[in-house]
Amino acid sequence: MITTLPPRFKHAFVTGGTGMVGASLCNRLSAMGVRVTAFSRNSQSKFLHDSVDLVTGDITDSDAVLKAAEDADIVFHVAAAVHGSESTFEGFRLINVTGTENVINAVETLGIRMIYVSSVNVDGFNRGQLADPYAHTKAMAEELVLEAIERGVDAVVIRPATVFGSESGRSGLVVDRILSGSLKVLPAPSRKISPVWVEDLAIALTSAAQVGVSGRIYTVAGPTVSTGEFARSISESVGIRSFFVPVPAWLITIPLQIAWWTKAITRWIPPVSVEAVRSGSVHDGGVAAAELGFSYTPIVEIFRKP
Repeated sequence: MITTLPPRFKHAFVTGGTGMVGASLCNRLSAMGVRVTAFSRNSQSKFLHDSVDLVTGDITDSDAVLKAAEDADIVFHVAAAVHGSESTFEGFRLINVTGTENVINAVETLGIRMIYVSSVNVDGFNRGQLADPYAHTKAMAEELVLEAIERGVDAVVIRPATVFGSESGRSGLVVDRILSGSLKVLPAPSRKISPVWVEDLAIALTSAAQVGVSGRIYTVAGPTVSTGEFARSISESVGIRSFFVPVPAWLITIPLQIAWWTKAITRWIPPVSVEAVRSGSVHDGGVAAAELGFSYTPIVEIFRKP
């Protein structure tokens, strides 16, 4: 079941509007008849519909965020520094924490609703299972949103699990390589994940804007599978024979740990933490699907050849 209520808002402001999640969300909102302003550091995006108004700006610039959002009646805060996009903790903090502070300031100034895209990694950080800069700064940012809610801000928090796309060039590293037939090595194939298709996440976000309860945290996560099962399912669905070499988790944790130890020298932060490889990313998205009125699309349907 998918929520089909007419939108309660006429103009949506979407930060990170040119990213994989942001672009899918902008296009869905536009298809619903909503005026959409996408805010991004990128001045162009071939994935956005022509009806979406793209505004170039820096999420760390409070005045720029407020000015770009001033005519909107809802904000979807999607922009974030993700694994591999920044090389220092300060880089992650500026975008994820300062950026969220600026969006909260705009929401409070304008008196409008906010849908905040957090991460299931926040739960791992709060439990002491994850300690990487991404999880840490997303936890800091989510806490700012929860504090704003206590002050009276109308906001909903969405925690997506492992997000993937289905279009070449904007599907995530592993899926992009599967679709291009270039996936040669698959690290930790037995690692468990709860992947969610970006289009299902876009539906969840628009549903949260419609019926989400202010102050609630919704975990959006698809059925749990191993990374190996996930890769094979996609390969079989698109008719590409998979020849990737599985590399067990124990074999990659040592070089991964060395990379984390030497990050101050190399200024390169690995795309995943040792703890994440060891523990996996298993989450239950059933409650969010039931309360927000949507369902998770099976992988075979997502990648089924026309």
